[in-house]
Amino acid sequence: MPHIRLIALFVQCLHLGATAYGGPAMMAHLRQQCVERQRWLTEQEFREGMAFCHLIPGATMMQMAAYVGYRLRGPAGALVASVAFVLPAFLLIVGLSAMYFTFGDLMLVKAVFRGLAAVVVAIIFNACVMLRKTTVQEWRAAVVAGLAFVALALKVNLVIVLLGAALLALGILRQPGGPTISAQ
Repeated sequence: MPHIRLIALFVQCLHLGATAYGGPAMMAHLRQQCVERQRWLTEQEFREGMAFCHLIPGATMMQMAAYVGYRLRGPAGALVASVAFVLPAFLLIVGLSAMYFTFGDLMLVKAVFRGLAAVVVAIIFNACVMLRKTTVQEWRAAVVAGLAFVALALKVNLVIVLLGAALLALGILRQPGGPTISAQ
C-alpha cells in the first residue's frame, strides 16, 4: 500500500468530491480513482470496503471516503478524506439553497432544478452500468442483482433485500471446491 501525505489525500479527495456527484453514482468514480488511477487499494480491498459501507447505516460514499483514508493513513486519513470529500458538495448545496430561496419563484430557476433532477437519474444509471462491469461478471450474480432490483422496485425493506441476497448468494455463488459450511 503506498504511503500518501495527508495534504495529497486531502487534494485527491477534494477533487473526487468536486467531480463525482450523484450519490451512489460516485462509487464507480471513486473506484476508478482509488483502484485504477492512484492504485491506493486493490480491487478486492475496494469491494470489501464497499460491502462493509453498504451494510452499515449512513451515507455510503462518505463512509467509503473515510474507509479509503483509514486504509491509507489511519484515523487521521479517515478524517482528512471525509472532510475533503464532503466539502465541495456542502459548498454547492449552500450555494444552490441560497439561489433557490432567493430566486425560487422564477420559472428559469424551476426549470434548472427540474433539469438537474433528470441529470441525477442519468448519473446513477451510468454508475450502475460501470459497477456492473466489475461486480456482476457471471449469470448467477446477475440473477442475484436482478432479483434484488425487483425487490427494491416493489419497495421491499432494504434490510430484507440485503439478507435475502446474501442467503441466495451463499447458495448459488459459491465457487466449486471452495469452502463450505457443514453442520457436524
